[in-house]
Amino acid sequence: MTKNKKKKKTQPVLHPGFKLSKNHLDMCYAVARRIIRAMGEDESLFDAFTKRQKQEIFRITITPPYIAAMPGHKVPKQFIRYIQDNITMSLKSTLFDEKTGVTWMDIVTIGQAMLLSFAAESYTVFLQQPQLDIAKRLTAAFEAKNMFMESQKQISDTIRVSLMSLSQPNFRIYGLATVQPTAVNKRPVIQHILHITTHECQTLRFNYHNKERTAFRVLVGPIGEIPSTGASIAMSKLFPGIKHDRKLDIYIQSHAIHRLKERIDTVHPVVRTQLVILSLMYVQRIVRGSDGRLYIAYIMPEDGGAKTIGYFAFTIEGNNLLVLTFLPLLSHRVPEGALLSERLHLSSEDVKYLGMDKLSFFYDVDIEQIPVLKQILHDDLHLNYIRTLYSTTRSKGEPFKEKETTFVKNFFQKLEDHPFDSVDEPVDEPDALPVAEPSILEGD
Repeated sequence: MTKNKKKKKTQPVLHPGFKLSKNHLDMCYAVARRIIRAMGEDESLFDAFTKRQKQEIFRITITPPYIAAMPGHKVPKQFIRYIQDNITMSLKSTLFDEKTGVTWMDIVTIGQAMLLSFAAESYTVFLQQPQLDIAKRLTAAFEAKNMFMESQKQISDTIRVSLMSLSQPNFRIYGLATVQPTAVNKRPVIQHILHITTHECQTLRFNYHNKERTAFRVLVGPIGEIPSTGASIAMSKLFPGIKHDRKLDIYIQSHAIHRLKERIDTVHPVVRTQLVILSLMYVQRIVRGSDGRLYIAYIMPEDGGAKTIGYFAFTIEGNNLLVLTFLPLLSHRVPEGALLSERLHLSSEDVKYLGMDKLSFFYDVDIEQIPVLKQILHDDLHLNYIRTLYSTTRSKGEPFKEKETTFVKNFFQKLEDHPFDSVDEPVDEPDALPVAEPSILEGD
């Protein structure tokens, strides 16, 4: 008579027929140990799990975020690829923990797979008490670091910047719909699909110099099915010491966007759009022009601090700040251009004729060969930083253009006194608010 042997309780395979390669599992185990160290725990805790238990942790694969257009919303394919590339590069290159080298991509994929397995009863019910205690301990460590929420924030912040870059206030605004993770064809794969949405622009009709105009709402990083926060600015940033501070909603004319495109011609369109919002919402510099009006600096972030590369002219109506146009750095209305015009007696037509109203002037022309210009631009105004700023059309250190340099050099060699004509001077108009409304001609 044979004795009945007690059957050992074993953990079933959650996804029969689905096999992971040894190389893939070894990679998962190595990353898992580093994540545990990043959470402040001993990586040897992971080795307390059996071979089968370790395999089952990673039977469920968490994919990186996948970007797609929301059904019914038209989003250009190149925009989808741009956002996808941005989020993938950001997660792979940004460290969650410097000491262990754990990236956000590790957290989003391997880390969340561990967290999901430890939280699943179908996995933990078959663990022995020591392994179950370790699973609870690691889960508590993950939660203490707020691993899941922080990874979602990292993803949304990256997409926010991308959407902010692609959205055009006068054309189309892009948003992000919240989508729950879904399984892929009943396979042990959980895919995070993030849907991009499109939204119509918000417009405002206003009257300026007895002419009806249209401005478009400037929105900040649209997240959610409805584009979220609109850009605004406190009155105190424009007028320090003002008694009745209030928030102004920011609108911009198409005219300003077109002028910006023409004059900031060495900067990638995506970066150019980002800087519109950064410059208007996070105002770092306000100047008073030669006409007595205020202008908001258009800035380019740099390691040494934000650098001014142009100016926005604006007016205020009620609770709205309306951006009217964009002025180049050497416009005679703003401090840099006013000094240049005063010293060399250059008119606004001269500045345009020489190409000095475009950022590419600083990349094309070797100012070192023109002493009178170098004295003002480099020595007095310290604008030599411009050529080192980010440019998509010219790499740092690329030779100057000989033809353009010779043209400008010859002009200044023949230059005689040439004061401004009266038609070039700005026309003063009564203001609803002191120095808030610039007098902008259509040609600016």
